[in-house]
Amino acid sequence: LLSTDSARQNFAYFQSQFCLIGHSHVPLVFEYNETGACLFSEFPADSVLTLAENRLIINPGGVGQPRDGDPRASYAIYDNEARSITHYRIPYDIGATQSRMTEHGLPRRLVARLSYGV
Repeated sequence: LLSTDSARQNFAYFQSQFCLIGHSHVPLVFEYNETGACLFSEFPADSVLTLAENRLIINPGGVGQPRDGDPRASYAIYDNEARSITHYRIPYDIGATQSRMTEHGLPRRLVARLSYGV
């Protein structure tokens, strides 16, 4: 999900307060509020998202093939007691991953973009 239109449609497919997704490799939050508006915001590293009343679709990013220009691993931790989700960015051994990708014959463009993102 990369747009509010797509997010708005997807809120119909789950009943819980929030849904964690992946695949797009872009840390984002979509919020569906009581007026029916669907709002979009970035999910910056080291930020804490407190879960309140509104429904959310949360994408913490991913590891590898970054789409936001930041090659670090991007992930989130859900804290049930605090009712929050914290977003993190950490470095990982990109060179070792690129070596393994090359050994397995993956396309050079995929290997290269681990270093800088898209």
